[in-house]
Amino acid sequence: MHVINTVIPVFLVIALGAYLRRSGFFSADFISGLNRLVYWIGLPCLLFYKIASAPYDFQRAWETYVVVLAGTFACIGAGYVFSFFLRLSRVDTATFVQGVFRGNLLYIGIPVIVYSFTNGSGFDAAKMETTAILVLALMVPVYNITAVIVLLVGRHKIDRYSPVKIVREIITNPILISSVLGILYSFFFAELPLAVSRSFRAIGQIALPLALFGVGSALVREKVAGRWAAAAAASLIKIFLAPFVGWLAAEMIGLGAGETRIALLFLACPTATVSYIFAVQLGGEKQLAAALVVVSTVLSIVSLSFVVGFF
Repeated sequence: MHVINTVIPVFLVIALGAYLRRSGFFSADFISGLNRLVYWIGLPCLLFYKIASAPYDFQRAWETYVVVLAGTFACIGAGYVFSFFLRLSRVDTATFVQGVFRGNLLYIGIPVIVYSFTNGSGFDAAKMETTAILVLALMVPVYNITAVIVLLVGRHKIDRYSPVKIVREIITNPILISSVLGILYSFFFAELPLAVSRSFRAIGQIALPLALFGVGSALVREKVAGRWAAAAAASLIKIFLAPFVGWLAAEMIGLGAGETRIALLFLACPTATVSYIFAVQLGGEKQLAAALVVVSTVLSIVSLSFVVGFF
């Protein structure tokens, strides 16, 4: 029952977003504005509030991050191996590899983690949530830098301007900026002023459901015909190999039970919807990128449920 109560609500909201977009209740302009609201305002407010106001253990967050990093780089290696056997072109390979390592940690990972530690889970839910957010903040630059390099290599376009593109992606990312500001605030101040805390909390509370609406809308927007085989292969790497490698890493370093669940849930997440945007902007194969998002999102119901049920 805990598995159902944790995973199903997330995917029901995603399904509702998909239905409302397909039926025309949500227009393309509305979804575009919604995504901007969530990305630039809602989620940064949520992350800043959570990090600035909650106690956390940097050591545990760092160890959890290392486990997520191990699973991520295992996926990159497996992605290149599988793309060779699938005889993918250079551009397709770049898109394939980005899809197998870049998880939807923010829009799907965080909601599932939050639900998994509520309702008498036996853990300090606030502490676990803040640990997850710190790991997310550490993964943002890794994802952005690696995605830019992988996609540019696929186009033979590594040049003197590439470092500038990478740096720009990092310093303008609102998720990273809000996380860093939250950490800095917590170092110098004991707590947020009550009026500020309530304002950020109110805005943050709308961020996750609106983000899930955005994911659902994105799933019905793209045409993915003809790329199902490659998408299925990439999805299996993303949502099954990554958690397995993460579990091995967690066992090796003796990671705590709560932190292990956080790491494995992050690694079991489907391909991030932003990977499609990166593929379009940096010359990847957009049809394959869209197929990866759709297939991995559907299959991740199994992987996320498994992690919640057994960890």
